[in-house]
Amino acid sequence: MNAQSSKSYSLGMSALQRWFQLGTLTLCLLLYVQSATAFTINGTLTGDKLKWANASTDGEFIRPNYWFTPARLPDTTRWVPGTYTTPTDITIELSTGSDHVSMPIKLSGVKYQVSGQFVLASYADIYPVCGQSTIAATTTVLSTGSGFCIADQSIGFDSPQTPFKRYQPVIRLDKTELIQRLKGKPKGMYSGTVTGIISYGFKANISEAVKTYRNIPMTFSIQIAYNPSVITRINVLGNGHITPEYDTYKHTVSGTTGFKISALGYFQNGLSFKLINKDANDYTLKPVMGGSTSIPYSITCQGCSSTPELVNKGSLIDEGIGQVDAPGASIIPFMLNVDFTNVSVKDVEDKSYNDHFTVMFEVLL
Repeated sequence: MNAQSSKSYSLGMSALQRWFQLGTLTLCLLLYVQSATAFTINGTLTGDKLKWANASTDGEFIRPNYWFTPARLPDTTRWVPGTYTTPTDITIELSTGSDHVSMPIKLSGVKYQVSGQFVLASYADIYPVCGQSTIAATTTVLSTGSGFCIADQSIGFDSPQTPFKRYQPVIRLDKTELIQRLKGKPKGMYSGTVTGIISYGFKANISEAVKTYRNIPMTFSIQIAYNPSVITRINVLGNGHITPEYDTYKHTVSGTTGFKISALGYFQNGLSFKLINKDANDYTLKPVMGGSTSIPYSITCQGCSSTPELVNKGSLIDEGIGQVDAPGASIIPFMLNVDFTNVSVKDVEDKSYNDHFTVMFEVLL
């Protein structure tokens, strides 16, 4: 979020002193209001892709698509937005119930919906000024450091009224850190709770010399639907053409071809695949224009962690299942080699032959 400048209305120094006098007569009060209704920010992490269902992102910052409504804020004629009086660099425990992961986040700032028409005045206090602030109908204060900070401008009204109607927390959550923390964890719904106390300063109407800071407890949850493995694309290279090679001494024919396969995505453990949609003993080349002969072929996997043989002379081996172990990989390459060997020329015709087979790929759980 970029700091923006707003048109400001400056009060004279004497008026500022009457409002927030910083002398021995100044009284600083801390008041609490009831915590707002809890809200859950829902996200989905699939492989290395993080999407938020009900939150908005602005660079490194995240805020829920929900406005919290504070209860019974006292009317005032002037106030100054602030951030959090509680620690801003916190760690939440994300849990499925059986699996847990600790995740650091930062309570970076607050967005306020300001009530009615207002004017601005420069303001300074004992508290540090926020690194970024935008004072407007929707006011934002962001801390670039740690700890409580306030805007460098105050918001004034012609008559006492509620300082703001609603607010949103602004947090910072590092996606790369989240992926790293969840690495090796099983698929599941990971949830955790965030708590903090927002504070703002305002002029108390009981006295011109009383400056009050009011605390608003805040609670919301973060829920991440985690799917550690995903296939994003399968690339296949190879035209499947087989050029027959004849052995005139043995009176046999042989041929081979291959398919170079690359699976792309994110793989927690690796990749598995299976030959499907074909009878177990129907892996044969058949004449294109019809005929009574067929050529049984074999399929082997080069680069698989499992037994390389998938089909042997026309028949499936162990249901045609293959596996490539590749923990943490983003690309998995391997070869499927297809061949027939030493088929008698008496069993083939002077025709073109073809066939097809189907492979189903899955992430290895």
